[in-house]
Amino acid sequence: MQEMGKKQITPVELAAGMMQATMRSIENGWDTLKPVMTAYLSEPVLTEAKEDELIREIYLAALALEIYCIPTAFETNIAQQVSKGMGTVMASEALSAHQLSEPIRLHYLPQFEAVHEEGTDPADMALRLVHEAVRILYDRLALPLKPVDPVNSLLWAKLFPFVVSVVGKWPIFAAKFEVAESGQE
Repeated sequence: MQEMGKKQITPVELAAGMMQATMRSIENGWDTLKPVMTAYLSEPVLTEAKEDELIREIYLAALALEIYCIPTAFETNIAQQVSKGMGTVMASEALSAHQLSEPIRLHYLPQFEAVHEEGTDPADMALRLVHEAVRILYDRLALPLKPVDPVNSLLWAKLFPFVVSVVGKWPIFAAKFEVAESGQE
């Protein structure tokens, strides 16, 4: 039954909406990271291609977190449908060319699972997962002048709160929308 004031949407629509909202958040905040990213390039010029590459890497980290957190954001049956909807969106013709799934599956999800298996206190799990995502992101960023060790790095100091600010959209979507449980897509 549809809750009062909530629009009913399919799992695919919910997944696509979350992906768009995450990308919009990254694009809206990009100007705050751009000077720091540029500082770690060999040449002090950020080309459009390099900018696209860096934004893509940030998007992968944020999207990996959102995907991993689906089971905790929804009841089990809804989480399964949303996960399936996310898979449908990522496999779509429009997104499959961007090859988002493979880096998430190879680099992020196994590490998130390792963090989960460490038995981290549930109250600290979200922070640990974001920390791990930013660590992986930091390592993946092709910035020739970045410090090898992120400790005390300006890049790390900017990346961590930025990623925190662009993830965690599921509760917002859950408050505004009701997922159609019928499997219609």
